[in-house]
Amino acid sequence: MGKYFYPAISDKIYEKLGEKYFLIMYPFLLYVLIAGKYLYIFGFDVLVHIALLLLRHKINFLDFYYKRIIIIFWTITLLLSTICFTLFKQVNYLYMTKAYMECSVLESKEYSLVYRNRGYETYMMKNHKNVEDDFKVIENLVGQIDSYEIDEGNKYKIILKNNHEIDVKFNNYDYFTFFSLDIDLVK
Repeated sequence: MGKYFYPAISDKIYEKLGEKYFLIMYPFLLYVLIAGKYLYIFGFDVLVHIALLLLRHKINFLDFYYKRIIIIFWTITLLLSTICFTLFKQVNYLYMTKAYMECSVLESKEYSLVYRNRGYETYMMKNHKNVEDDFKVIENLVGQIDSYEIDEGNKYKIILKNNHEIDVKFNNYDYFTFFSLDIDLVK
């Protein structure tokens, strides 16, 4: 009943454009997320919100609890992002979970993408006993490593066979290791 007296912005858009607009937009947004090869939390939340909006007009139960469901969903998203940022300095908990499952639990990959930003990518790999094993994994990603030296603390300067220099920063945890590198120099 509240949606008729106090419609939200999404309800106003739904009533103006109709269901067909959202049904066309949903696969397009899904394609953009898949083609981008990186799932941003905001894009994921928008897809879930659109799905709930479409189902809201079809299922009375969902219509009655719509605001509560949206508030719970956004609260869980914010809480998980905050926990991941506080503990691991990573916001995207979706990719954290995916990478942890691939690298540490299933051991199906040596490394997995966790975060991509302008010029930098952060990957996760399972913990190794020594640094040489870590650099073997990085070598699979960047190419032949000629030499490496400690720059400061947990930051290393890698010199490739083609004389490119890459800075790699390691963050070690109990079950996995993050490593960040400059992708502009690699690709």
